[in-house]
Amino acid sequence: MISKFKELNTDKQVMFLLLLSDGVSNILTTSANYGAIKTALKACWEWVEYKRYTADDIYNLLDDGTEETGLFMLMQDETDETKELAFGCIVDCVSYTNWKAFQHEGQEYLPAPIENVDENILEQFLDGLYQITDSYKTITEGLITFLLETQEFDIQETLVVLEHKKVKVAPENLV
Repeated sequence: MISKFKELNTDKQVMFLLLLSDGVSNILTTSANYGAIKTALKACWEWVEYKRYTADDIYNLLDDGTEETGLFMLMQDETDETKELAFGCIVDCVSYTNWKAFQHEGQEYLPAPIENVDENILEQFLDGLYQITDSYKTITEGLITFLLETQEFDIQETLVVLEHKKVKVAPENLV
């Protein structure tokens, strides 16, 4: 899976993680931190589609320096194992998007938590998904194949075709 993931361009790599994270975020609708999760995912989507946010903006969603908010701290509030796994996947996604944003900006020096992020975070991300439900194995294979087949499409075109073809990004009845 990692070799196929590395074949995707940067935007499609981020899109892969975001599509799956959006699906798994439904597990967290009752979480007190659901608003922060949706805000972070929205910022990542806006980065991949329009480069609207800076790498520093995205990093502040992960760690705002207060030790009270920011996804790194908020994920520690979850006590349910499935919610912890879902939150971990989302943090991996936002961290990866952040790493790509820093690369896009040409920044050499990264915040310590982002220094170790690379394509191999996919293993951790997928491990969390597969622990939530084995159904994700088929879903991730289908999604990555679809994204490889649509490499030449921009993000908007890919989303239209994704919806038209009804490519699954989350199992039925996940919540």
